[in-house]
Amino acid sequence: MQQLSDIYDQAIHLFLMMARYQFFYDANKRMGRFMMNGLLLNEGYPAINLPAKRQLEFNTLMIDFYDPGDRSRMNAFLRSCLDQRAIMIMKE
Repeated sequence: MQQLSDIYDQAIHLFLMMARYQFFYDANKRMGRFMMNGLLLNEGYPAINLPAKRQLEFNTLMIDFYDPGDRSRMNAFLRSCLDQRAIMIMKE
C-alpha cells in the first residue's frame, strides 16, 4: 500500500477498509465513520458529516466500492460532504 500523505485520504481509507473487511459482527460502516472522524478531529480537521438526503447516493457508491475496492469515487463523494464553511475557517 502506498503512503497516504493527505489526512482526508488517510481517514477515508480507514473508513473504507473497516467497512470492507468487516472487523466486527455488526456496525462496521458506523464504527468506520466514527474512527474516520475521530482521526480527523484528533488532527484538528473538520469531521465529514453525511447528510441524510445523500444516503441513497452513499449506499449506491458503497455497493460499487465493495467488489473492486477502488476508493476514488467514495473519496470524492465523502470530500463533497465536507462543510465548506469549516474548510474556509481552517484556511484563515
